[in-house]
Amino acid sequence: MIRFDNYSCRYESSKEPLLHTLNLQINPGEFVFVTGPSGGGKSTLCFSINGLIPNEMEGSLYEGSVTVDGINVQQTFPYDLVSVVGTVLQDPEWQLVRGTVKEELTFALENMGVSVEEIDRRLAQVAEQVQIKPLLLRSSLELSGGQKQRVAIAACLMMQPKVIVLDEPTAELDPMGKEMVMETICELHRQWGYTVVFVDHNLDVTLPHADRVIVVANGRIIADTPPARVFDQQAVRELLPMPQIVDLSRQLGVRRSDGGDPLTVAELEEELGKRRENKAQLDWEGSGQSYRYGRIAADAQPIIELKQVRFKYKKHDTDLTIKPVDLRIMQGEFTAIIGHNGAGKSTLCKLITGLLKPSSGEVLIHGKLANSYGAEQRVRHVGFVFQNPDFQFVRRTVYDEVAYGLHIQRLKAEEIDARVRQVTKLLNIDSYLHEHPHFLSRGERRRVAIASILALEPEVIILDEPTTGLDSLRCQEMMSYIRKLWQKGHTIILLTHDMRVVADYVPRTIVMSGGHIQWDAPTRDIFAKKEKLHRHQITLPPVVELSYALGWSEPALSSDEFITHIHSVEGVMETAAEGVLG
Repeated sequence: MIRFDNYSCRYESSKEPLLHTLNLQINPGEFVFVTGPSGGGKSTLCFSINGLIPNEMEGSLYEGSVTVDGINVQQTFPYDLVSVVGTVLQDPEWQLVRGTVKEELTFALENMGVSVEEIDRRLAQVAEQVQIKPLLLRSSLELSGGQKQRVAIAACLMMQPKVIVLDEPTAELDPMGKEMVMETICELHRQWGYTVVFVDHNLDVTLPHADRVIVVANGRIIADTPPARVFDQQAVRELLPMPQIVDLSRQLGVRRSDGGDPLTVAELEEELGKRRENKAQLDWEGSGQSYRYGRIAADAQPIIELKQVRFKYKKHDTDLTIKPVDLRIMQGEFTAIIGHNGAGKSTLCKLITGLLKPSSGEVLIHGKLANSYGAEQRVRHVGFVFQNPDFQFVRRTVYDEVAYGLHIQRLKAEEIDARVRQVTKLLNIDSYLHEHPHFLSRGERRRVAIASILALEPEVIILDEPTTGLDSLRCQEMMSYIRKLWQKGHTIILLTHDMRVVADYVPRTIVMSGGHIQWDAPTRDIFAKKEKLHRHQITLPPVVELSYALGWSEPALSSDEFITHIHSVEGVMETAAEGVLG
């Protein structure tokens, strides 16, 4: 179905190829998962399949050929390929062009002369599959990032192509949204035989569904293997952190009967059951520590307070209203705000930063009304990293973008330069200092946006989905740095759909739904609400799911906690066995 023959490509402005002499075949009906480090060539691979390279990307040069269903991609314009190759881009805003969601979904079919009856049939089917019926009459401008991504996926499915290319389609979605999209794509793959090329960093979610995994790094394919065997290769282990289930399996010395790694909670539970018949007795009551990496000071004062804060978008439905909210964030706290797309997380934080004004109630910073601070004063207290990095770029180079806020604060040139170079090196964007931010990949642009706020070192740092678009290694590095900022005394508020990040790093978690705070408690207590969280479209990290599958009364939050407990229990069991034998 897809064939690369001695294919390579680069941009005129760069001597180094984006892809090096690729020879690759993807068979009809395969589900191929493409992963690898950010900037390694994954998106370039996608653009070479759908014809954006070389037909739409100015300055792109290529050698060799790519064919899809026998069609030479380089000699065919993308709009002539849409009935063969459907594409969902990394940034949904790149492909939403119409006034309403319904118009967006029907636009291409209307232009192709498809009958009204067929358009209506497909619209009803796709809207049901992707669960966007309530959005059909809404403007795409009013949607959250996750809702926009669902619409982009639906628009692709409307074309019923033979090949579906998805470039990180679940990056902006809440956990249930990720599962829903995966189930939809898998069902399309199984039922209709679509050939799927799925690019993503989230190995925990995607790996179990793939027929085949291709790892791309530095423009080359370094692995092409079945999913259960991908981490058998040393080169892959050096590049990619393992999914949590694979990591746990290897630490416990557990393999499947076919010799591969377990990929799901159910598979690992089954293998553990074979090793230990009385697994239900391996209970655990947790460490009792909510703040595993440190504690806030006993005399800490509230730095952010919301008192009966309400907010309503004038043109939005009532389900997007912030209902009366009371909230206190103490100085030095590390707090996650989680919830499904459209729950009100970003809106709440925009009220804290002053980007939105409450309809009623009070927002306080250090006990003073937030609106009593000038803009320059406020940014010293609270820094906000947008979910979409493009919303905050104002300069023409990465260096100037990161330095912009520091210049406003009138810092000395030497200190500005030192801070810029420190944060850009940390986030691995120091090689792009003289590039325009908008010319970078979405993951790289996100890192630039984060760097511009981290360089300011405000008291409170609010990060809206900071790990979206980052590969697993960059995600770990990012969160390690954020944790260091917290340990240095910064107050951190993290908005995220990544429940593994929450479990691994964040002591306190707030759950929002329908513009209201449902729960506010230590993270371990939040993840103990398994069924209730599921009703609010929140799924649990694999290690938490595994804890419950094994019958534990309280979940482990990290791989280290889980492994430590398993080993301690096995030690007790061995000691007891020795006593019986004695």
